[in-house]
Parts: sequence; C-alpha cells; structure tokens
Amino acid sequence: MKKLIYVAAASMLATMGLSNCGSNVPAPKFNNGLDSLGYAYGLMIGSQYSNFTDSGVVVPGETMELDNFLAAFVSAIKKDSSDLKMTQDEAREFIQQYNQKIQQKMDEERKAKVEQEKAKGQEFMANNATQEGVITLESGLQIKHIVEGTGKSPVESDQVKVAYKGTTIDGTVFDENEEMTFPLNGVVKGFKEGLMNMKVGGKSIITMPSDLAYGDRGAGPKIPGGATLQFEITLKEIVKK
Repeated sequence: MKKLIYVAAASMLATMGLSNCGSNVPAPKFNNGLDSLGYAYGLMIGSQYSNFTDSGVVVPGETMELDNFLAAFVSAIKKDSSDLKMTQDEAREFIQQYNQKIQQKMDEERKAKVEQEKAKGQEFMANNATQEGVITLESGLQIKHIVEGTGKSPVESDQVKVAYKGTTIDGTVFDENEEMTFPLNGVVKGFKEGLMNMKVGGKSIITMPSDLAYGDRGAGPKIPGGATLQFEITLKEIVKK
C-alpha cells in the first residue's frame, strides 16, 4: 500500500503540467559539513523514490514523470505555496481516490484470471473423468488407483506418512516430498479426502478442483487462484500419535 501511495502521488503530480524541474536544480555545494549532511539526506531520501520512472514497478504498464514529482517535492520542503496546484487536503483526497481506482482495477484483473483458471480446470477434469480407472466422488474429487493398498484407510483424526508430488494441470511441479508425516486434518480438503479413500501401501492420482484445494486465493507463485491440482500420492503408513 505504501508503494501505491507513492505511485499515486507521482501520477497526481504528473497531471499538473510542471516540467524541467531537474534542469533548474542548482549544482550542489560542499562548503562545510552541514552542506554535505544536506546532500547525504537528499541522496538517502531520493533513493526511496528511484523506482518512479521504471515502467511497471508499482503500477503495471505505467511510467511516472519524475520532474513533476520533484517540482512539488521541492516546493513542499521549502514551504513555498506560491506555485502549488493543490492543497495538502486535496492531495490526500486525490491519493486516496487514485489508490481505490488502482485497487479496483487489480481486483477485477485478478477475478478475471481466477475465472479463466477455473474454466481451464473444469475442461481438464471433464476430460480426466473419461479416462480409464478414474472415479469421480460426490464432492467432485477424482481419484485413480495406480496401486491398490492392502492396509487400512486413514480417518480424519489420523496422522499419515506419505510420498507425494503435486502439479498444476499444465504439469508444473509445485511441491514434492519422498516422505512426510502430518495430521490428516491439517491439509486441504481434496488431499484429505483422497487419502481417506486410499489404503496403506496404495498409490493414487488425485485431481481436485480449486474449491477442494486453495480456492480463489491460490498459494505461492506456482499455484494461481482458481487452480485445479493433481497429486500423485503413496500412502506409506498410518502413524500412531
């Protein structure tokens, strides 16, 4: 949000028609330690705003005009209101409104991507349901037993030891572990339900829609919101607590 405020301020100033501020800034003078201190402060503060002119850094597809920012920045530091284009209250209101606009745009773009991801997942699962050996459960979870286990099936209160590999429907591996122990009620719904439909010693492929996985929020950089996931799981053991 801090960056959004910065970019809003810069874009606000870009509408004022100020330009060439940089060429009017006098060359620095170092007559004493206080001069050097002022320059050092300017350098440190300026570095915080150095990304303003880099397109897409804080607002994708937009580039900020640095000279306009500097014009208002210098006037504010010098407490010179003679050439200001808006008051402090107007500036705060503009920033707030601009941030809301940016957030709304980001939310709309995110929702559109989630819906696209869900549509791809539905198509994938419809095709997967026709594959030999795939069983579709009432919840919508799909499971295919590669190796039928011979032991017990775990219940929700159990801890299990498994090997697994998780992929998105395009084959991207987002998680993999040769051996991991965890409580069954501590994982996403689809993973839990899949294991409860397996037996110790078994190996299965579980396909789950997003509502049984990480939902619209996704998880990390490799699992987008609305993603359908597949897990190849081997249930090694039900672990006594």
